[in-house]
Amino acid sequence: MQDQNQFKLTIVGPGAMGCLLAAVLNRQDCPASLLDYKPYRVERLKKAGIQVVSANESWTVFPDITAKPESFGPQDWVILLVKAAQTADAVKRIGPLIGPETLIITLQNGIGHESTLFQIVKPERIALGVTSQGATLLKEGRIRHAGSGPTTLGLVTRNFEAEESLNSLTTLLNNAGWPSRVVEDIYPHIWRKLIVNVGINALTALCGLTNGKLLQHPESLRLQKLAITEAWTLSLKKGIVLDLSLEEAHNMVDSVCKTTAENRSSMLQDRIKNRPTEIDYINGAITRMGGELGVPTPVNEVLTLLVRLNSRLGWKDAVDIKRY
Repeated sequence: MQDQNQFKLTIVGPGAMGCLLAAVLNRQDCPASLLDYKPYRVERLKKAGIQVVSANESWTVFPDITAKPESFGPQDWVILLVKAAQTADAVKRIGPLIGPETLIITLQNGIGHESTLFQIVKPERIALGVTSQGATLLKEGRIRHAGSGPTTLGLVTRNFEAEESLNSLTTLLNNAGWPSRVVEDIYPHIWRKLIVNVGINALTALCGLTNGKLLQHPESLRLQKLAITEAWTLSLKKGIVLDLSLEEAHNMVDSVCKTTAENRSSMLQDRIKNRPTEIDYINGAITRMGGELGVPTPVNEVLTLLVRLNSRLGWKDAVDIKRY
């Protein structure tokens, strides 16, 4: 097996999760690089580094960062951690990173990213994943590590060479302290994470609530349960083997709300910073697939429309989380 310093790994997107992963790997002497699309931000991050703060410690690393993918050349692994709506733009830029043996891994929120990746790479060179790591971007290059959790990865199409590559990546991540595993069928895991996002993200953004506060209001709790029910019903129609009853799906989301009670969801962070959201890849994806399969999804449709409308108009009030 190659020494970890001989591998070439680039993380695309210096947001909260991208910076956290790059920092964790570089702290363990695994030279993971970062690709940004803003040259001026690259220069600032090169000077200041990436700082990670947690309840117990604070530390800074200085990974290799560039806005010029051609300077890195073909990689063993390219990990996409851009916002879902930025996937198409990212795909246009990462061509120089892709060689015949490159494996692309997406750890993005939502569902359907692989269809965009098919434009530049064969399905057998794509892996999907979900992570329970928690990260908040406090400011540029400063990340709060909100909590650790497992990362689950799986190939879109199984083949021996890609399996070896993905297993090697998983070993690298585990050795760096980023708990990871490979599964044969990733889609049930994608759908479980999707159901969690369906029940949390849009509601926290619309209501200006942290995750745990959703459970304290009967109206938000009712909306959450209705949205989850629609997504769970759709998963059955699509033949996804969740191994979850409807009650267990509700309990799963309830548990996430409790264990991440003080967290601001990524969509709430988008609202606070007035950035585009990932609504079309979460609740919007449920509505779109429901329409294609004849599964009614009225609550997810309303949540999607409300988030889209507020995003277009500009969220009118500054959210003060402490009020709630």
